[in-house]
Amino acid sequence: MAFTAINKLLCPRMNNQLRNIIEDFQSKVAEANELLKAHLGIDEPHNRGPEIAQSGVLNGKYKYFFHGIGCAVHISKKEVVDFDYGTNGRIDGFDEWRLCGFFSSRKKKYFNVEEVDIKKWFQEAVGANEIARTAEDKYDTLYYFVQKNES
Repeated sequence: MAFTAINKLLCPRMNNQLRNIIEDFQSKVAEANELLKAHLGIDEPHNRGPEIAQSGVLNGKYKYFFHGIGCAVHISKKEVVDFDYGTNGRIDGFDEWRLCGFFSSRKKKYFNVEEVDIKKWFQEAVGANEIARTAEDKYDTLYYFVQKNES
């Protein structure tokens, strides 16, 4: 998933490192969701029923654990992505807490970034209306890239 070109147009002032972390997170969430779909044999893992175990092992090697409205998925031996499903199963949502948790296991990739930077940049992006919670569902607490209306 390459969001960068579109997201740079939508959010030109957003800190590039924050944008990269968000896009990295979204990419790993998409990968985790595809693993869940393939392993569970369903198109919508967010609509799991009682026949789907709360936790298990994907492909005989990677663990998953459904919690609340989300899931933590080991997508490799060293990578875990913990995400919530948004309204209607959206997987492109994020929040400050999840980004900081995701970042904490990737400090080598983002070696010049500190958690305090992510929090600052996140709040700046909210203030600039580049990311926001959806108005569609008051219970969806995730943030999304704001789609600017074309004039």
